[in-house]
Amino acid sequence: MALTLKRYQREALAALARFFTLARGARDEAALDAAFRQTLLEQEHAAETIPPYLAQGFVSDEGATPYVCVRIPTGGGKTLLGAHALAAAARHYTGQDRPLALWLVPTNVIRQQTLVALKTPGHPYREALEAHFGVDGVRVLDIADSDQIRPQDIGARALVIVGTLQALRVDDTSGRDVYAYKEAFEPHFERAPELPGFERVGERDLEAQPYLGCGDLGKVKRSFANLMYWHRPVVIIDEAHNARTPLSYDSFARLRPAALIEMTATPVRQGRHRSNVLYHVSAEELKAEEMIKLPIVLSAHPNWEEAVRDALLTRTRLAEEAARELAAGGDYLRPILLLQAEDKRGEITVERLREHLITQEHVAPERIAVATGTQRELDGVNLFDPACPVEVVITVEALKEGWDCSFAYVFCSLQNVGSSRDMEQLLGRVLRMPYAKRRRSELLNRAYAHLASTQSARVAGELADRLVAMGFEELEAVQAVFPTSLPLFGDAGAEGEPSAPALPALELVLPAAAAAGLFALDGGAAMPALRIETRPDGDLRVCLDAPPPPELRAALVGALPERKAREALMHELDRFELRHRAFTSPSQRGVAFRPLPLLCVRDAQGELELAERETLLDLAGFALAEQPPELPGFHPDEAPGAYLVDLDRGRLRIEQERAGYAVNLDLVPTTVSETDLLHWLDARLREPGTPQPQMLAWLVRVLRWLERHEGHTLTALVRHRNRLADALAERLRVLREHAQRQGLQRVLTGFETPACISAEYVFVFGRGLYPARPPYYTGRYRFAKHYYGVVGDLQEAAARQSDHEYHCAVALDGLAEVRHWVRNLPRFPEFSFWLPTASDRFYPDFVAELEDGRLLVVEYKGEGYKSSDDAVEKQRVGELWAGLSGNLFLLAVERDAQGRGVAEQLRTCIGAGECAIPEHARVVARVDIGFDGGVVPAGSEGTVVSVYDGGAAYAVEFGAMAGPMGVVFAAAAVLRRVS
Repeated sequence: MALTLKRYQREALAALARFFTLARGARDEAALDAAFRQTLLEQEHAAETIPPYLAQGFVSDEGATPYVCVRIPTGGGKTLLGAHALAAAARHYTGQDRPLALWLVPTNVIRQQTLVALKTPGHPYREALEAHFGVDGVRVLDIADSDQIRPQDIGARALVIVGTLQALRVDDTSGRDVYAYKEAFEPHFERAPELPGFERVGERDLEAQPYLGCGDLGKVKRSFANLMYWHRPVVIIDEAHNARTPLSYDSFARLRPAALIEMTATPVRQGRHRSNVLYHVSAEELKAEEMIKLPIVLSAHPNWEEAVRDALLTRTRLAEEAARELAAGGDYLRPILLLQAEDKRGEITVERLREHLITQEHVAPERIAVATGTQRELDGVNLFDPACPVEVVITVEALKEGWDCSFAYVFCSLQNVGSSRDMEQLLGRVLRMPYAKRRRSELLNRAYAHLASTQSARVAGELADRLVAMGFEELEAVQAVFPTSLPLFGDAGAEGEPSAPALPALELVLPAAAAAGLFALDGGAAMPALRIETRPDGDLRVCLDAPPPPELRAALVGALPERKAREALMHELDRFELRHRAFTSPSQRGVAFRPLPLLCVRDAQGELELAERETLLDLAGFALAEQPPELPGFHPDEAPGAYLVDLDRGRLRIEQERAGYAVNLDLVPTTVSETDLLHWLDARLREPGTPQPQMLAWLVRVLRWLERHEGHTLTALVRHRNRLADALAERLRVLREHAQRQGLQRVLTGFETPACISAEYVFVFGRGLYPARPPYYTGRYRFAKHYYGVVGDLQEAAARQSDHEYHCAVALDGLAEVRHWVRNLPRFPEFSFWLPTASDRFYPDFVAELEDGRLLVVEYKGEGYKSSDDAVEKQRVGELWAGLSGNLFLLAVERDAQGRGVAEQLRTCIGAGECAIPEHARVVARVDIGFDGGVVPAGSEGTVVSVYDGGAAYAVEFGAMAGPMGVVFAAAAVLRRVS
């Protein structure tokens, strides 16, 4: 069974699908720019942050070829996503059931790894291809074996050809195998059209291929490249930043690709060859989705022997923790230590390090494996096998080794961190989370690095630089490295929960001339812990325990005479502040955020369910088989949005036949049966939660309607099935949204289906689980109460922008009543608080916990949106939730009807909790029931219902009540603090 995709992987594929849908039929760069921009806008990117699309020269008289990038840091599963991306391009752009793909990678080692993975039955990458194209519908080939392709293979099976960029990238094509004339391709070109872009035999080809004669000059080459040019492959490019040169683009142009998709951790961000980043996965997302181990706990040591010793002790401690998890029913795990020795020119070579491990550290030789370019002791070894004894791997150059294992937990390098390119590869191995899921013990959710250096701050910065080179954002990289000088495991709790590592002081060396100014500042009352010592050489040793205030920062920077030194110090101070912000955040300090109750309903059988999409559909009595069959959106002959296959191998041929023979192809009997078409459509359209019998029953009715009422033949429906699937998908969306709206209305009115809350369904902001995406907030205002070390999805407002969420965040942060708050991230139901809407889910902008224990949920609406239907619906849902849970909800605007600004609206909302008990209610008893609020029907008398209020529950007895709906009670409106 194929691996279940993580949320970010599903969203990346959805973005690709959306872009390709919008890009179909694009004839120029402007059309692709519009598709690119719209896709990013739908991901809620700010319009001003979206760069223009760059066509990279892939625009011609034949149309425009889309070229986009998915950015995923190391450890995020680029290859798995690439397997699914091929299907997305075929389904939503080319219209092919069995596409042709060229998969390009940067090195031969990676080519072999990718080839084996895509060909091996049961491997997740192979299973991903088979899930889309069928077990017998896929064929994977090495580019060196491409002459095995038969004409009947193209279109009958999805063909994936794996090669390197270097195989294509040449100035002179006569000397490369992929451009060579081959007799094996003769059968293909017997039916080939005359395409002007075909490469033809030239004089240099006669020299390189003696079997060609003068009579072959000018003849279309029977070559792999020309075969690709004819059939237009989807090109998947792994680590595409290596391909961004004019020569690479010329090489791609020789293939006439249908589409190009980059999968890379480090896209090109600037210049005329900048990547068109369609989707960006953050390192925080990878951590939240249990793909990587973070943070990296860094220990610096005065010499290499101590670094190796403590790295071994760390591995042993983790192995003990892994054994406890296994005994408790967890998965098998054997933490592995990676030791990076120096090369033969260095002092600590592989041989010396191995001897040190055996003779000084008493590590058994069978527990050590050497994996270098020449010593390949891991070849054929399954490191995941419990019988495998290997616990320590010694390496030098990771790029030449070709092995990987997510059991790697501890990294110890004896090389210079700042100059080792291979360190990025090794870090990538240490970061991967085994089995892609978190462990019970927090010790096993971290990575560990031991380096021989006396300067923790310096090596932490160098390690952060390596993470940036692996695809991390600067802020992510800085906060991912936790330097510590304390014992790593001395105070772990019974469940393996370690305390947060202590942040070492920042140590600086400044000229003696700075002494007077710094000693004067040190005497100030507002200075943080600042220690200044004079070294024997006369320079100053300055230690900072916290980021310096502006005046001290200016003095520190100003003490350095050279511009480059000042810039380096400012960069170091910035990183220290970012790391300090992460260390001191409530989340990192282990402060809990009070759970938020989620909105629920009870079904006809009294079962409690979350008020989400499927529940709302059930409340509306939605049954797909009973929905109307009319399909007004299906117009097969319209040109806009034509699939590439229609243009290249469909429409042109059909138009020629019609012109020559006046044949209406829609009247020609088809060999595809209605059952075949039904199952093809079902596979394209069905979603989780939709039973196949329901889908098939509705599709049968739709096909009958199209044939009887619209006059479409089965042949016409088969010929245009891609467009038919598009029209059906849109119709399903409309039908479902209409039903969801009906279900939500039943919840909001509360007559037939009253909403409720329950302790069974709550949301908790997890410690360190905040999958924010760049760009992160980096404005001048320093938020003091944000729960996490970064603030996601928030940008500083421009001076002219008063109507902006930023001002709401600043006002919230400044309220004394707020304990801590979170910028709630959209589209993350596992990691963000949400409420239901008629279309999907609603993620309020801010969630705060107040000092009195109540929760405050705030949605901010700009001036142009505050009275929209969307805002009204969100306000009704939010107020219902607040009423049931005893918490607060505010739809904040720049200025409300009373002229109050955001800060005053927040204060007024928070103060509402102090109102008196209504006349018709009196507190009669205290009870120990949790979340159990509800709506009391009109006319009720003597009704006793529990009301939750900040950890205590109260029974409230109501007399007869007027009004059509009764009273929705909330602790904030009913109770004052009652002892």
